Amino acid sequence: MTRQALILLASCAVGALSTGTAAVAQTAPAANSRPVAVEEVIVTADRRERKLQDVPSAISAITEQALERSRIVDLSSLSTTVPSFSMTESSALGKELSIRGVTSVRILDATAEPSVGMFVDEVYLSRMGSAFTDFYDLERVEVIRGPQGVLLGKNVVGGAISVITAKPKFDPSGATTISFGNYDSVMANGYVTGALTDDLAGRVAFQVRNRSGYSKNVVLGGDMDNLKSYQGRGGLLYRAPDADLQVLATFDYGSDETDGTARVMTDDPFAAGTGAVAAWRAARGLGPRDATSPQHEYSRRITRGAMLRVDWGVFEGAKLTSITGYRSSKGVMGFNQLGIGSPPGLADTFYSTSEKPETISQELRLVSDNPDSRFDWILGAFHQSDDVTRYDSNVATTSTTIPALSGTFLYTNKADLKTTAVFGQIGYKFTDQLKATIGLRYTMDDKSGTRLAQCLEDGGDGLCVAALVLAKGQSFTVNYGKDWNALTPQGIIEYRPNDNVMIYGSVAKGFKGGGWDHLPSTAAAAAIGYDPEKATNYEIGVKSDLFDRRVRLNLAAFKMDYKDLQSQQLVLECLCLITSNAGTAEIKGLEAEGTWAVSEDLTLTASGSWLDAKYKNFVDGAGVVFSGNRIQRSPEYKFDIGANYVFGIGEWDQAFSLQTNYTKQGKSYWTPANTFAQEPFGLWDASLRVQPPGAAWSVTVWGKNLTDELYAVAAQTFFGDLMNYYAPPKTYGVDLKYEF
Repeated sequence: MTRQALILLASCAVGALSTGTAAVAQTAPAANSRPVAVEEVIVTADRRERKLQDVPSAISAITEQALERSRIVDLSSLSTTVPSFSMTESSALGKELSIRGVTSVRILDATAEPSVGMFVDEVYLSRMGSAFTDFYDLERVEVIRGPQGVLLGKNVVGGAISVITAKPKFDPSGATTISFGNYDSVMANGYVTGALTDDLAGRVAFQVRNRSGYSKNVVLGGDMDNLKSYQGRGGLLYRAPDADLQVLATFDYGSDETDGTARVMTDDPFAAGTGAVAAWRAARGLGPRDATSPQHEYSRRITRGAMLRVDWGVFEGAKLTSITGYRSSKGVMGFNQLGIGSPPGLADTFYSTSEKPETISQELRLVSDNPDSRFDWILGAFHQSDDVTRYDSNVATTSTTIPALSGTFLYTNKADLKTTAVFGQIGYKFTDQLKATIGLRYTMDDKSGTRLAQCLEDGGDGLCVAALVLAKGQSFTVNYGKDWNALTPQGIIEYRPNDNVMIYGSVAKGFKGGGWDHLPSTAAAAAIGYDPEKATNYEIGVKSDLFDRRVRLNLAAFKMDYKDLQSQQLVLECLCLITSNAGTAEIKGLEAEGTWAVSEDLTLTASGSWLDAKYKNFVDGAGVVFSGNRIQRSPEYKFDIGANYVFGIGEWDQAFSLQTNYTKQGKSYWTPANTFAQEPFGLWDASLRVQPPGAAWSVTVWGKNLTDELYAVAAQTFFGDLMNYYAPPKTYGVDLKYEF
């Protein structure tokens, strides 16, 4: 969707808003017909339960039913449908989220943190390696766009993803689904819930996924980009019979593994380089799904988590909420750096990494609970402690054509990360139409750790493999540490011309903590950190339910001033990634989301975003000027259109449900240099669900990426070649579901 199209949509919306809800005449529905209206969604983005249309912020809320209809099973499939949201994926452990052009690009160190926050049941997940689990047995997913520095805290510079799992219920119910698809795909999931006593309910859920690879290793044989995944969750809900008290405890476990992610080299048309690998592949007729790694690759991960939430009405008009979270994980990964051996590889290297984080967090919130008052308020405190141990090793053989790359290094990093915050927010209704809200959060970050770097082998040239500037047998140990603090305020004005329209304006600040480089070349470099990044967001928006709630139209326009972006650059002299603060940037954008309940059988949806995201002042450590370039990994536009049609055949009234979506994403650049890009691409998904009247079973036939579009979800430059990580190809299958 272009900027002109979004502006036209906004202009139409203004016309519609000025007429209120009586803009068109409605024919009275038949007595036996279902009400025709857009589904109401309850969200907790501002830490209290409210209707989506009552929250003055740009939020996409995807319900359990919408997740199932569009077969959104993980973050990757979610990212294709939400405005201003995208994701890159270079491995099972290397996934990076981007909202409104704000992203963390290969920030891998134990001290590094994402620019987009990830929450599960309001518990913050600080490490990407433990954050990415399957979507199953969920109530909804909320994508919150823009800095959320008051209520959600640090590392929510671009926005946040909030996953809300399904809770135990006292009424018994359950469901199970088994799915079969191409690439030998088999998936099974299910849940059961019900009362254990008069005051206690329980719920258990699981999901298993297994499929062969999208790519083949033509050197060793066997699959790559395959998957084995096992996930489980349990919960207990206690409701006190004679007090306003509710306690929820949940536990989850997950494991997944693959035989590596295929990296396919193609020639970089913008760099002279050697083009050796791309030419070698072309001469052998290798396709984009043919991997050539000479070594067995792997990626394995185990995650564990627990949460205890207490909601207590401590006194009339206020509720105290305590959320205690615990998470631990272990991820290991090993891969050939180029995905090809020597010759003709410029570097025949095998890289392996292991990360083990353990996190404990505690949040306390006192929230007003008096709908008759003109005041509403929130007071809170938060503390989180992370212990992260990470090992990185690179083994390069003497067969490499670059002597500086021969040898072996080992980095060990043990980091202790602590963050503490206090926050508050107060809102006041001047009239039934006008409300103002202000909030403030003070955050203290304390990071420290010890890094050991060792050169185990020099390959015969007297120096270890780059980026480590040491000879064989040499090492260095560096103790590092620093603390930061930040004030992140927010102000919001809401105006409601009628019961179905809200117009809002807001100013909000967000920040992400600083850290240290991932693989420093020297002891001196290991002691030098990079600064926090900060953003100030100015936003106006409209939320509207029109024509007796048959049409929902939400619009947002924003401008973000971005300072000290944390960005990594590949330095070819040492083949090392150097983190630097990228000066300043400016991001402007428009977003639109619409739903039209055309009839009781047909619902149409559309969403789109336009981004003008550019570096204002960015000169990297090598003196290269990127000022004026587009921010990497920020597509200029993105839109999604969808339809859901329910129909019957004969006596099977309303038994069939057809869902289809088409998504288009514009051009985006992989580096700040803007020298090569992912060109625009489109994705078409569709499904047909059949459930006979009164039946407990259903069958769904589905397809994803039905046109088999080839596009990269991540890419890196390397000596005149591009290292591409391709998205899944066309997939299709059938789901069999039984509810009880």
